[in-house]
Amino acid sequence: MFIVIVLIIRTILAHLHQKEVEKTTTIFAMKLSNVNFILLRGGISVQSKEIDFNSDIEEMPVNEETKQTFCVGNSSKNVVKIQFTISSKNNKLTIRFDPEIVVLKSGFACEFSIYLTPQCTCHITDTIQIVSKNIKNGKECYNSITIKGVTKQSTRLDYDELIEEKKLGEGSYGVVFKGTFRGNTVAIKKMKNSNDDNKLMKEFEKEVAMLDKFRNEYIVHFYGAVFIPSHICMVSEFAEYGSLQDLIKHKKSDDIDMKLRVKMLLDAAKGILYLHTNGILHRDIKPDNILVFSIELNDDVNAKLTDFGSARNVNMMMTNMTFTKGIGTPVYMAFEILNKQHYKKPADVFSFAITMYETISWIDPYLQEKFKFPWKIAEFISSGKRLKRIDSIPVNLFNIINNSWQQEYKLKLSWKQLKRTLMIIDCFVLVKDNYYSKTSIISKP
Repeated sequence: MFIVIVLIIRTILAHLHQKEVEKTTTIFAMKLSNVNFILLRGGISVQSKEIDFNSDIEEMPVNEETKQTFCVGNSSKNVVKIQFTISSKNNKLTIRFDPEIVVLKSGFACEFSIYLTPQCTCHITDTIQIVSKNIKNGKECYNSITIKGVTKQSTRLDYDELIEEKKLGEGSYGVVFKGTFRGNTVAIKKMKNSNDDNKLMKEFEKEVAMLDKFRNEYIVHFYGAVFIPSHICMVSEFAEYGSLQDLIKHKKSDDIDMKLRVKMLLDAAKGILYLHTNGILHRDIKPDNILVFSIELNDDVNAKLTDFGSARNVNMMMTNMTFTKGIGTPVYMAFEILNKQHYKKPADVFSFAITMYETISWIDPYLQEKFKFPWKIAEFISSGKRLKRIDSIPVNLFNIINNSWQQEYKLKLSWKQLKRTLMIIDCFVLVKDNYYSKTSIISKP
C-alpha cells in the first residue's frame, strides 16, 4: 500500500511539474506549424541536424551567452521525455538548455532555448545529444546534433593556439616559456597551482584586466591570457634581448654605448609616464622589468616596461593604501615604502632613479661589501643617505638621478617634472659628441 501511495504522489508531482514547464515553454502541434521537421531515430524529429550560433550574428561574444532556439518534435505514437546532454567534455565552452526536460505527446513539439558561452576566442565544432525516452516501455534513444560557431577576437586565448618552445625561467609565480602564438614569437607565463585556487583566479583576472586595459608602444604588448583550469597563463610579446638587468649582467660596459643606455631609460620613463597619466602606479620599477627589444640606437623603441600587473589604482591608494608585503624589490624601494607610508607617484620616481644609477654605471648600485644585508640598504635610505656619483656616471645624468631620489616630496620630481626630465634626457641622446661632459643644465627643484 505504501509503495502505491509513493507512486501516486510521484505521478501527481510529475504532472504538476509538466504543467509548470508548459506555462513557460513553447509546446505546439507539429501539423499546425511551418517548421520542416527531419525525422531521426526513435521517432524524434528536429528542425535541423546542425545548430549554427552565427546564424543571427557574425561573431559570438566571448565569456557571454549566445542564444539559439531549436525545435524538437515527437513523431512517434507514444509519449516521450526529451532532454539534451553534452557529448564530450569541452572546457572551452559551457552550455545550458531551457527547458532541461520536457514530456511530449505524440504529434507535439517543443522549442528549446540553447545558451552557449565560449570561454575563449575559438572556432567551435562539437556535438550535443538529444536523449528521448519512451514513457511506455522505458527505452532510450540518442541522436547527435552538431553545434558550431565562431567567436569575436578577445584576450581570452585558446590554449591550443599556443606552442611552447623553450623554457626561459622559473619563479615563485610560475614558469616562463618562449613560444609562438598565431605566427608571433611570444613569452608564455604559466601560473603555478595554488592552495587557494579561487583567490589565485581572482587575482589573475584582476591582473589580466589591468594588462588588457593599457596599450602603449612603451609598454610590453599583451596578447591575452588563458583562463581554462590547468592551462592558466599569460601571453605577451617576446623580448629578444631579455631584460635590461640581463644586459647589465651579461654584457660588458663597453658593449653597450652610453647613448643606448640613456635611450632605453628614456623609453622606460615614457612607459612610466603613460601609466601615471592613466592613474596607475607601477610599484616595482627595476632593470628586471624593463625589457630590451632592440640595441640599435636609431630604432624608434629600444625598451619597454613590463610587469605592472601588481600595480594598484591611484584612486584607491591616494587615501589609505599602505605598503603591501610581497610587492617590490628592497633595493629599489623609496623611503616612504620602507616605512610603510602611503604609496604615491614619487615612489615610482625613486625606483626609476636607482634604475638609472644602475644602468648608467653598469654595476650593482649597492655593492655587497658595503651592504651585506638587505636591511643595511633600508637603513641607508631611511637615514636620508644616497649613493655617491662615481666616475662612470656623467655629471648631468647624475643630477637627474639626484633630483629623483630626494627624501622630501617637495624636492622629489613629480611626474610632470619627470616629463621635463625626459626632454632633457632626449637632448643627451640627440647630441652626438661629449654630451655627458657638459655642465649641468638642470635646475634644482
